[in-house]
Amino acid sequence: MKLTSEEVNSIALESRLILTENELDRTVLYINNFLDMLDRFKELDLKNVEPFSFAEVLQCPLREDKIIPFADTEAILNESEHVDGSYFKVPRIMED
Repeated sequence: MKLTSEEVNSIALESRLILTENELDRTVLYINNFLDMLDRFKELDLKNVEPFSFAEVLQCPLREDKIIPFADTEAILNESEHVDGSYFKVPRIMED
């Protein structure tokens, strides 16, 4: 599957990226080379290959989750102009 320049440009615009012609050409080439590489995996005979997982073996030393309140929330809220009561206002980035 190959992507066209128009498709890549559309994806870039959805991601709020503006690509120059040179960047667009290089990006199309890079993506299509990557997709070609992925297509090569379809040629492999994986019928007798067992799936594996490291999740059972992995022992991550994670810290315990603890709720720790900020020392001075009033000072934090007073320093920002994007506050509505005790909440931060986040600008809308997606259209309906």
